[in-house]
Amino acid sequence: MPNRLTIQRVSPAYVARALASQSRGTYLLRYQTSNDEIISSIQLKKSTTTALSKDSYVVLSVRVDEAKYQCAVMNYRLSYTEADDSKLRSKLLKQYKCQVNLREKVTKLTNELILPKENENWTLDPKEITGLDFTEGHFGGRHHAGASRGFWKKSRQESVNIFVKRMKKKNEHFQNELNVLKDLCFFSITTLYGHYTDNTYDYLVFADNGNSLISLCPIIGSTVRSRMRRVVNIGFQIANAMMYLEKKQIVHRDLTASNVLVDSHGFIRIADFGHAIQKIDGHNYLVSSCAKDGRWNFQPRFLAPECITRRRGSSSDQNYGCFSSKSDVWSFGLLMVQLILDRPCVPYPNIANDEDVPRYIGVERKVHLQPPNCDFDLYCVLQQCWIYEPIRRISFCDLREKMMKLAYIFN
Repeated sequence: MPNRLTIQRVSPAYVARALASQSRGTYLLRYQTSNDEIISSIQLKKSTTTALSKDSYVVLSVRVDEAKYQCAVMNYRLSYTEADDSKLRSKLLKQYKCQVNLREKVTKLTNELILPKENENWTLDPKEITGLDFTEGHFGGRHHAGASRGFWKKSRQESVNIFVKRMKKKNEHFQNELNVLKDLCFFSITTLYGHYTDNTYDYLVFADNGNSLISLCPIIGSTVRSRMRRVVNIGFQIANAMMYLEKKQIVHRDLTASNVLVDSHGFIRIADFGHAIQKIDGHNYLVSSCAKDGRWNFQPRFLAPECITRRRGSSSDQNYGCFSSKSDVWSFGLLMVQLILDRPCVPYPNIANDEDVPRYIGVERKVHLQPPNCDFDLYCVLQQCWIYEPIRRISFCDLREKMMKLAYIFN
């Protein structure tokens, strides 16, 4: 660190994408934000700085080696008061070394990055995006027109592994996903770097956070206990990520194993926010789960009963569905089932037709049967995800705690 440091007022999401293309050891100091407070509020083991007043710490963001940290940028909370200015460098450097020594991973700080005013459009130069091949067909999706891995290379800076999703112009899911992800910055949420366009398509550029979780389903293990241990570990991570989204007032509305990424280290990231909404008090977010032509706007096998729109002419018409974090909890339960089923893409394997699932759930008030090889204690937790009345349904906070206890049992 140089003797004189600049504390910047920038958003964590801006910092994440700005540092990603820098060399390792590049850093910046920034004031804390509401996003940092949300992350702190859901941490299991809160540091001593958590209880400090709002303006009593700064955040040191450092570009690190992903092979050691499984992410491009690490953030460290450092205590700070205005009276520290004369000794700011030495005090902050000492705190940083103490924190990284606990992890036995040290990234030497090299150059300080001073950021210009944020580009609120998040546009990228398409000339910096290379190595794409949309003809491979490895990444299917309902709402995009191809996806590919590639590289983001800015002049005289490190190449960054990326995942690019393209959509035909005027696709509502493109703008929705862009708007939602601009405000998100959390390890367990996929990282958006920006977007660009050409004459035919719009492109979203993400960090390469691994493959779809569905590619690992069903989860296997040498024993039933080891298999369940892997399942509840994934469940813990997803519940933790969903706690963050709930604090952000975001409802995903499409939480399935296909929309969760898992990297080579087993860390998950929630992805595909094309259906997500950010709730604001006083706004009406009721929506039909069926389009005018009768097709489903959402995946019917993952819909909570309060989200199901029944066809016109049925015995009990319901024109609008109500989505909330509790409807995401319902989907979470089915995602956990996907981790166990031999046919993970088809929850409710006893029901052949998608059209029969809404009646099974919404009218008959039945839930998913206990899958073969699913531990009874885990199934009891999943049943709490499928309580018919949303207000009585288990929360993501309690789900995370349940996953922790089950992990202890299976160990």
